[in-house]
Amino acid sequence: MKFSQVTVSRLSALVGLFFWSACTPSVPDVLAPDRVLHNGTIVTVDEDFSIAEAVAIKDGLIVAVGSNSEILALAGSSTERMDLEGKTVLPGFNDSHLHLAWPVGEAPNPAIRELGEAGSIGEIVDIVRREVEAASPGELVWIPFGPGMTLQIKEKRWPNKTDLDPVSPENPVIVTFAADGVYVTNSMGLSQANINRRTPQPYKSGLMGEFETDERGNPTGVLKGRSAAHLLREPLGVWSTDILEENIARSLEADVIPYGITSFADPAMASNNQPIQHAFQRVANRKEGLPARVNLMIRIPVRALSTEACIELIQGLLFEPPFKNDFFRVGTFKLSMDKFYPGAKHYIVPEEKGRKVLIEGHKAGWQLYVHITTPETFDYVSAALEEAYRLYPREDARHVFTHIPYPTQENIDTMKRLGIIADLQVNRIYHLADDAEETESVDPNRPHLGSRPVATYRDAGIPVILSSDQAPIGPLFSIWEAVNRVRKSGKVYQPEERLTLEEAIRAVTITSAWTFFEDDVKGSIEAGKFADLVVLGKDLLTVDPMEIKDIPVLMTITGGKLVYVNPNQDPDQEVEYYRYPARTSYLD
Repeated sequence: MKFSQVTVSRLSALVGLFFWSACTPSVPDVLAPDRVLHNGTIVTVDEDFSIAEAVAIKDGLIVAVGSNSEILALAGSSTERMDLEGKTVLPGFNDSHLHLAWPVGEAPNPAIRELGEAGSIGEIVDIVRREVEAASPGELVWIPFGPGMTLQIKEKRWPNKTDLDPVSPENPVIVTFAADGVYVTNSMGLSQANINRRTPQPYKSGLMGEFETDERGNPTGVLKGRSAAHLLREPLGVWSTDILEENIARSLEADVIPYGITSFADPAMASNNQPIQHAFQRVANRKEGLPARVNLMIRIPVRALSTEACIELIQGLLFEPPFKNDFFRVGTFKLSMDKFYPGAKHYIVPEEKGRKVLIEGHKAGWQLYVHITTPETFDYVSAALEEAYRLYPREDARHVFTHIPYPTQENIDTMKRLGIIADLQVNRIYHLADDAEETESVDPNRPHLGSRPVATYRDAGIPVILSSDQAPIGPLFSIWEAVNRVRKSGKVYQPEERLTLEEAIRAVTITSAWTFFEDDVKGSIEAGKFADLVVLGKDLLTVDPMEIKDIPVLMTITGGKLVYVNPNQDPDQEVEYYRYPARTSYLD
């Protein structure tokens, strides 16, 4: 029986329990566990990756892990005994990159799916007309995630205010395309956002975005890129605190805990951090509390705001990192340094601006979580952090690079030297084309180590964690893809980059907890840690690796509380994965 990882504040109760269990045949109810899970395969994910049979829980904490006889001996008359009947239990999963408030939390609306399937301006306008008719006068009509490219639209262009105005005379309208890369609004939307022919174009200030204009210089209602979207979203209140609160509460129940996730990091999604911060706080303060633990990042909007505004945001925060309790942590900055949107080459935050903001965030003591998708960004961000450490040495900052395709050996060496963690999304391999290897870009002046490396980072000694970026949500899908690297067609993609099953499990449990300085309280099934557990319908360790994504989650336990019980306990049930916010099948 293991009694490890016990903090001083929790020691007294554990000592009392162990004393009584050793000296008497029965444990007083005041010391007995609240719940005992026994007769299972308990995958502890401790240092030895040991397997136990049972676990005891009291006051939301794991108090003992061991054999059936050892743990059942601790039970008192009031202890709930849960017979697992051989089922497998793992530490609750930790998704380190999940945009819960949006798009995952977007309220279900059939119009979103219809918009995504629309093939002409007429169809798009008809969808808008129906949504306007259902809205109150003056109410914002918001429909996200239309077609990804103009090639998917018959007219080979985005709709504009001229198309939308006739069906929306009394309502501001925003329709998005190309994920959230293109925003289209009507005349009322432009008016309420005060966007007109005198509004400065964002790109002229080095920001990401532009709005289309007609021959007279008047905005057409088509806005591209984050800075342009910011000009529209903020004044129209697209993501108000009230809306985000409901999004978060609903999606925690529908999209998080059913997949065994007991902890996740939300990198936020807007230039204004306040609404999402307040929304999460409201949900946390509800009577029922949070069913999963949240690491809420503060977004430093380097693509949408000026250098001065970003540094002012960093310097103006009223607390030092991290700010946290058992369910809520704020200690990480999210910085997205590049982005693609249709009709333009990749936008890259200007190097001097990016360098200054990164150094300022590092200097202020925050953990940096940096979005990188282009070689140019990878190179200059690596150099900027080298400079940050030279100017302001820090011990164990645990900065994180996410996405990070196309690393050079120099990039790898820098990450290793600075202790930077790799947060990777392997799920998207599923939809890669079968000729992806042949069409991958190659630059002889910058030889790289692959577009989607994982084992490459691991072999270099760089800590690797796996996250979903909600495409799709489901850590078992991530584990499945990490150990198989298989496409929808069945064709394997770069098998040399596979992880072992143990490595993949650690990447969504203990290593993710360690990444955010929380491995002392979660990430493994050890005494003294939070009782965050997931019960699976099949044995993850023995099932055919190709069947891992089809394993159902039967129960999710957070802080010793059953927060999710699958109404279908059949281990052979079909497991569904979704695209968000349309909630169509990811597997199609």
